[in-house]
Amino acid sequence: MFKIKQLLPLCSNCFKKTKFNFQRFASHQKEPTTNTDYDDGPIKFSTSRAIAYKAKTTRTGIEAVRLWYEPYVLILSVGVFLLYFCILREENDIDKDLSRNLYSRIEGLEELQLRASLKYNLTNGLDVIDIRNRLEEIEEEKLKVATSK
Repeated sequence: MFKIKQLLPLCSNCFKKTKFNFQRFASHQKEPTTNTDYDDGPIKFSTSRAIAYKAKTTRTGIEAVRLWYEPYVLILSVGVFLLYFCILREENDIDKDLSRNLYSRIEGLEELQLRASLKYNLTNGLDVIDIRNRLEEIEEEKLKVATSK
């Protein structure tokens, strides 16, 4: 399993979609030789096709040529989306629901957080007056709700 985890970063480029420049490839191809008698001697690097190969291509793939107007199209698209989403769009019930306080959604959350912060402040010698006042207000609200039922 450990060896597989080591190989994953090496294989990450295997799944990238690369664009292939056929014109560049065609310019480097030679006519196939009909001679079947090959020399087993060393091949001179400076005269082989390997001199045109860049090692960066192995890691990142062949660079795709971008159009000159691509950034302008992207900026315009994002601008139009933000204009619609932030200014022109009407507020709906989901927006109103998202603007509610978290304490109004979950019953007892505020009291639980206040008790945790009270305990923390007491152990660290910090001020607890505001926390105790808010806890008293919550207890009074609970009593009002309990007596009204």
